[in-house]
Amino acid sequence: MAYAFGWFSRIFSTLLFSTCRVKVFGQEIEKKYFEQYPGKGLLYASWHRGLFFLIYFYRNLKFVVMASASRDGELAAQITRRHGWIPIRGSSSFRGSEALREMLPLFKKGHRGGLVVDAPQGPPYISKMGIILLAKRTGLPIIPAIWSADRCWRLRSWDRTIIPKPFSRIVFLYAPEFMKIPSDASREECDAYRQELGFTLNRLMYQTDSFFKSPEYTDPRQVVIPDPLPDPDTED
Repeated sequence: MAYAFGWFSRIFSTLLFSTCRVKVFGQEIEKKYFEQYPGKGLLYASWHRGLFFLIYFYRNLKFVVMASASRDGELAAQITRRHGWIPIRGSSSFRGSEALREMLPLFKKGHRGGLVVDAPQGPPYISKMGIILLAKRTGLPIIPAIWSADRCWRLRSWDRTIIPKPFSRIVFLYAPEFMKIPSDASREECDAYRQELGFTLNRLMYQTDSFFKSPEYTDPRQVVIPDPLPDPDTED
């Protein structure tokens, strides 16, 4: 059943996203990185709410991703595999350390990959430590990225998953800077980086979610981020 669902998700996402208009902003940071370091890996971080489109956006690139070792994780593993990803089974609550060790040699070979950093069960919009430890051990930088849509369904799940409606507009935004974790970073320093990553992702989320609210915006980076940043609303 999971195998069939994986193929169904590939067909469904291809049909759905072929109707959508996607604009990507800030991708030059990624392009410059691969020009400077050809064949080297890179880590990506995002929130679980946007996983559906992320899987499609990075399809057929042999992305390395952690999928939960649970029964639900088998569905996620099949979905990502059918989109040309490499799923490694594990999570922060079970088999996480083993999964991270399995991912290391793949990144050393030049694979890209990453984590939805509030997975597997939240709380939403708060990063966990896995991506920070992965960056520390691999020496690879992290690039935060977020997307949003002008029209979407929002599921009543813990992460408030968003699924764009047909013929919607999607905006995809990369952070302006990489996050680099020193190999000798202490536990306290790693926790500070974890919090910084969550803050960065929430700022990007505010900009992408606000982008479609005013016709004057032609770039989500034009959206002024208030200080303090409002708490993400999981109910709208």
